[in-house]
Amino acid sequence: MRAVMLCLFAACGMLSAQTQGLTAPATIQPPPPAPSRSEPIYRVTVISRTTKAINYGHRTDPTKVGIKGTVLLPEAQGEARVTSRRGATQIDAKVNRLEAPTRFGPEYLTYVLWAITPEGRAMNLGELVADPSNKAHVKVATDLQAFALIITAEPYYSVLQPSDVVVMENFVRPETVGKVQEVDAKYELMPRKQFTYDPTARPVASNSPQLSMEDYESVLALYQALNALQIAKAAGADRYAADTYQKAVVLYKQASDYQVKKLAGRQIVMTAREAAQTAEDARAISAKRQQAPAAQAQ
Repeated sequence: MRAVMLCLFAACGMLSAQTQGLTAPATIQPPPPAPSRSEPIYRVTVISRTTKAINYGHRTDPTKVGIKGTVLLPEAQGEARVTSRRGATQIDAKVNRLEAPTRFGPEYLTYVLWAITPEGRAMNLGELVADPSNKAHVKVATDLQAFALIITAEPYYSVLQPSDVVVMENFVRPETVGKVQEVDAKYELMPRKQFTYDPTARPVASNSPQLSMEDYESVLALYQALNALQIAKAAGADRYAADTYQKAVVLYKQASDYQVKKLAGRQIVMTAREAAQTAEDARAISAKRQQAPAAQAQ
């Protein structure tokens, strides 16, 4: 099994897990401080975007739509093969030159493919995991018929709303078969923090341990779960959705124990991903409960 240089997650110490009663996954050494750089060429401040939505209708033949990189990842490119059936639309997406998401900040650990309706509703279609050649491939299905496709960098795979780090979006090719919506799909983005984009930035590999692919995937899943827990707690989930949040904490600690005991990677990944999903549920519940009093007061 090929070894993979795990330098992606070292900077995740910003989550201050130890002070929150959670322990970060083992085997990761923090990198040295990054050297100071000149003023960045691009600063992200966007909190909403528009993109073209396509109504694929009920067709018997598939069609292809292009996927191109935004200013954040201009060299990335790909395509999606879309097949619309009654009851479901199948999407087969392939992307090239999908560089490590940590280039946008240490908290970004993965990429997510989204479908955005013309009304702005976002649906998480699934995680995009790049191979060592920076290529990613995912096959998913949705019940939507008219939608746009975007890809964002995210702190964990189970997010319910896209972040403001939109790295790719669909575009209509001459051979694309489908009705392009006249009204753009405007959608809201969830800001994590303001960050700067430096095109010369590269992951830090200094003193990073070499891990097998199975161990790499285990540690990645654990860090995503830790991100989800910290974001949920910052949103008040430990107070407004305490039961769900505590369930996520228990699942995370269980997955961490599996890692310490060197159990099968599949078991670690499965439990850690359940922890991340549960933590996101807790964050969403917390947000709704906090909004309820304000809505009643109006």
